[in-house]
Amino acid sequence: MKQKKLFEIKELTVLLKKHKKQLLTAGGFVTGLVIIFAGLSLLTGMLFRSGLTSLASAMTLLVYGNAGTALWSGLLKIIAGFGLTFFLEVLAYYFLVVIQFQLQDVIAEKATTISFNGIWQQFRYLNKNQLLRLFLYNGLFLFLWQLPLLVLEYFLGSNQIILDAILLIWLLVMIWKNLQYSQSLFLYREQQPAFLGQSQRHALTASRRFFAQKKAGLWELFIVLAIPAIVWAIIWIIVTYYGFYFWEPIMIYGGPIVGIVGGCFYLPVVLATLADFYERNRTAALLQQVFKDLFVPVARLTGQLPLKVKK
Repeated sequence: MKQKKLFEIKELTVLLKKHKKQLLTAGGFVTGLVIIFAGLSLLTGMLFRSGLTSLASAMTLLVYGNAGTALWSGLLKIIAGFGLTFFLEVLAYYFLVVIQFQLQDVIAEKATTISFNGIWQQFRYLNKNQLLRLFLYNGLFLFLWQLPLLVLEYFLGSNQIILDAILLIWLLVMIWKNLQYSQSLFLYREQQPAFLGQSQRHALTASRRFFAQKKAGLWELFIVLAIPAIVWAIIWIIVTYYGFYFWEPIMIYGGPIVGIVGGCFYLPVVLATLADFYERNRTAALLQQVFKDLFVPVARLTGQLPLKVKK
């Protein structure tokens, strides 16, 4: 029996036509979130700037021995800025997860529509503790993969050829690792009750195993999704560039705005396509394989396993 290709462009077209309304709704929600988070990020940036200004004032007053208040004020503002930045990143991640799950339910025909009320209800009932740990593990592992390249850049970055090679390797590594971890949310959701008391890194390990079985399809999926995004970005970068060249305000401001809004509506397409890929490739045998020997027995977690008796 001839094996079906894991992903084709025509399947993306069918997906877009079938779920057009839901994708537009999700795109509108993402656009609203981007506007809100952009405003909050602006306030966070202002807090950082105020903290740096206070530190600069403290350094000036240090000469006169009166820098205590300004110094502590600046440090507190900067710490608060970092805290708010982290909070916004986690909150954005939660909403991204909600949209991902909503689209998955539509793809799997467990739901027919995407609505604000449905998104809010799903957000309320998320296990935010588990998802936070998954978010932190994902960020930690990506950082550890980048760390050797950052060290090489620090010591060898003065050579432009070596720097370009490092940047190329970094890009390939990030694409590879993000593809490996791309199924972690779906696999976490698949076995969510089993993650109680377990490490969330198991979802990333299961995703790597899933990727090992379906890497050809995921690479094909990545290429199909990346090409429109790259073309769209190039178009509006050129528009913005020539806006500055001809000093045309509508191109200067319109280019980035249209480009970002287009990206907001394209993100649900990416999420829906990933969900569709997972739903078409998940099988009981594959799930058993990717989760094999990952979870620690509950008896061991609770300390109920009997000790081995020495002969």
